[in-house]
Amino acid sequence: MKKTVYLLVMSMILFCFTSISFAGIPGATDKVKAASLLVPFFEAGIDSATHPEDTLLVVWAPVAAAGTKIHYHVWDVDGNDVGLYGNIDLGFVESWNTSMRGLISVASSAVKTALTDSTGNYYRGFVTIDVVSADTVLNPTETGYPFATGNNLEGWIYYVRIPEGSSNALAMVPIEEVGTSISPYLYGFYSNSDGREEINVDARACAASLATGGSCTNYTTIDRIRSRVFLDSTSLNASTRIILFYWDANRTEGISTYCDAESCDSSYAYKRYNESGTLVQDTTIRLDHVVNIIEVSGTENGFVSIWDIADPTGNWNVYAFSITKVQPASGPSTNWDAILESYINP
Repeated sequence: MKKTVYLLVMSMILFCFTSISFAGIPGATDKVKAASLLVPFFEAGIDSATHPEDTLLVVWAPVAAAGTKIHYHVWDVDGNDVGLYGNIDLGFVESWNTSMRGLISVASSAVKTALTDSTGNYYRGFVTIDVVSADTVLNPTETGYPFATGNNLEGWIYYVRIPEGSSNALAMVPIEEVGTSISPYLYGFYSNSDGREEINVDARACAASLATGGSCTNYTTIDRIRSRVFLDSTSLNASTRIILFYWDANRTEGISTYCDAESCDSSYAYKRYNESGTLVQDTTIRLDHVVNIIEVSGTENGFVSIWDIADPTGNWNVYAFSITKVQPASGPSTNWDAILESYINP
């Protein structure tokens, strides 16, 4: 009850200091309508016959009676703008739907090359989607990008393997427009002045601190990211991978690559626990990309905890989830996937 009161007080204080209308808590990835949406990972098999995976996107503007203009931009796994983008006008309760394989299939060869993974089998990267005031060819990190302030959007991501009989979904990460009249720890997703909420360690810790009557301060590491894993290989042929998105919008590299050249740790504790809470794997891991795809080894169900990820600049936005794929020998009619958002402790 006490925490609820603090949250209410925090929300009232934030509304008093800004004219921007927002429903969630800045710095927290709460599921609300937003001015920007993040697709932290997409994957599409280049040859659909041999690699049927695809990612379907749906964006909806349920409250925009006068219409909403959105701009989408596609990035590779290291945060490079690959030159694939578009401007879409949405009417009242209208949605925009696309297949990433379909979108990329009509793109230039340079775009396809930039998005092709190291195996040559998949297109991979991430997507940002913003409410804008005008059509643009710019990406949201560039000067002059026409940000608009309406928190009008909701979005969903469908990860599908249609020929293999499976699909699952995840809500796009909502990034609210919160303005610049609140704590500077809480805004600046793309740049220091864009007014979009941040979801980095400082913002997450700041939100948690304000909710309990505290104050905000700098943090230089993410304490823990915990992800559920399911590894039953005996009858279900199950495998789990963790998608860890870690992006400083001013850089085109992963945090480990950045830290190799700076005075920060570039390897992080990776600990896998079984259902009983027993530590069964204790090693380290590097995060060399913005979109890090971590294949989980082992045969015991449980969870993975990744510790003390560097954030020395306070600008690395973070999100993570796990995808479990189950393909029993009985065939596609019994295949299934499961997607679970990870817990992030700032």
